[in-house]
Amino acid sequence: MKDFQRELEEYREIIDKSLNAVSKTVKPGTIFEPVKYALESQGKRLRPILLVLVGKGFGADFEKLIPAATAIEILHTFTLVHDDIMDNDSFRRGRETIHKKWDINTAILTGDALMSLAFRELVKTQVEARHTLVEELSDAMLEICDGQKMDMEFENRVNVTRDEYLRMIEKKTGRLISVSCKIGGMIASAGDDKIKSLETFGKLLGVAFQIQDDLLEMISSEQKMGKSLKSDLKSGKKTFLVVDYLEGLEPCEKEDFMQFLISNADNKELIVEKFSERGTIDRTVHEIRKILEEAKREIANFPGDLKEKLHDFIDYISNRQS
Repeated sequence: MKDFQRELEEYREIIDKSLNAVSKTVKPGTIFEPVKYALESQGKRLRPILLVLVGKGFGADFEKLIPAATAIEILHTFTLVHDDIMDNDSFRRGRETIHKKWDINTAILTGDALMSLAFRELVKTQVEARHTLVEELSDAMLEICDGQKMDMEFENRVNVTRDEYLRMIEKKTGRLISVSCKIGGMIASAGDDKIKSLETFGKLLGVAFQIQDDLLEMISSEQKMGKSLKSDLKSGKKTFLVVDYLEGLEPCEKEDFMQFLISNADNKELIVEKFSERGTIDRTVHEIRKILEEAKREIANFPGDLKEKLHDFIDYISNRQS
């Protein structure tokens, strides 16, 4: 596992260098500083790393994968910039969000600029049918936007079902991880069956990742997570834990619980205690494990070395604390 972590760190450093090179292509002006600020944020780079792992595992040259991997991370950064505006978050990855450091208009334009940069990087990929990569990423972005809209609409509902929640995070979180895997396979010409499995694997991984995020935001510290949960609690954000807890309650009980979350947004320990009493924490852990086992079955017929690395990747994100 230590060798695998070293490999991830090497990929992360290469992707960071690529992002730095991209930021230098933005001409000095009013948008330059916020774009540079966004690209310098210290993210985990899991999506581009996954693209590289998959592409290399199916035989693609490392250098051929870097433009697409860079594009994926830039696009992910774009979604975070706009997500922070909609959630009115003050901090992301331990730093001020762009709309707080500058203003909302600047943050919107920064997101727009990042999306442009992402597609500019993507078309540098040295494959004949690069237009298909653009189509894939464009389709993914449409679904991500749809998932974000669902997430916002759910804030005003107390009757969100588990299936609705899972569909929402498949779009909002799972789709970008899924397309990262798929594009890695496409660049490597992995074949239709393997690419389909990669797409499903990525979707499952993304869903498990988001549910794990929901859990960590409750049981981990704000310092480790790099952001505050208070705004989510006060706005009525639906997480897997909230949806699980609400299941089976009467309408008036659901309203009471949502009011409890708002009133106790500063007291996570009390909220976690409430979740634990109802078995929500245990069910959340079980759901994550179940989905990750399903993801492993999806890649059962992959080449041995790639399968081992993807299993290591699953273990790596399963054990994360932020």
